[in-house]
Amino acid sequence: MDADRARRQGLTGVLYALGAFGSWGVIVPLHFKLLASVPSPVILGQRILWASLLTLALVAALRRLDQLQAGLAPSRRLAWLCLSAFLVGGNWFLYIWAVNTGHLVQTSLGYFINPLVNVALGVFFLGERLRPLQIAACALAAGGVLLLTIAAGALPWISLTLAFSFGFYGLIRKTVPIDPLIGFCVESLVLLPLAAGSLALRGLTGGKYTLAGTRGPRSSWC
Repeated sequence: MDADRARRQGLTGVLYALGAFGSWGVIVPLHFKLLASVPSPVILGQRILWASLLTLALVAALRRLDQLQAGLAPSRRLAWLCLSAFLVGGNWFLYIWAVNTGHLVQTSLGYFINPLVNVALGVFFLGERLRPLQIAACALAAGGVLLLTIAAGALPWISLTLAFSFGFYGLIRKTVPIDPLIGFCVESLVLLPLAAGSLALRGLTGGKYTLAGTRGPRSSWC
């Protein structure tokens, strides 16, 4: 029974991972491309703002505000969540900037490298062990990354930064004892002052932009 449950959980994890990486690698870049004329800090600021509002609404609807309050209390756990917030915020910003400036191949390579980074972090920091077939699969994937890097003729710093920042973010969230929704809400709230400041500054300077394929000015705050 335990073995069947473990297999089901493993399959569920694989499906979740495929869905996450598939949407992040296909749907999200297309969306950001439509916003190519919008400055990357504005896109990131809007993402953080609405993520904060959405997660706060979910936490309130689930009547878990007491857990959120505990998560925001000064502690070592909050310090780690602040670090993870800045890691994922930097990852988001670099991803948005890279897509909107034509570095789509490097962003794709970054999220191809990321699972390899996750495996390495799991082995070195969490004491996980790989079976021979898993080692062979990782070696094949690493060989593919090496060939793509050689073909590019330059160090793919965008790819490596995306892969390692998201990898260490995942490691922190794996080891910090907090519910996923509460943890993400805390991270969003940690980044919210920076996001609000960025959006306010953009509004004060009167920045305007248009959506891809449209004409005319858009509101400077969104």
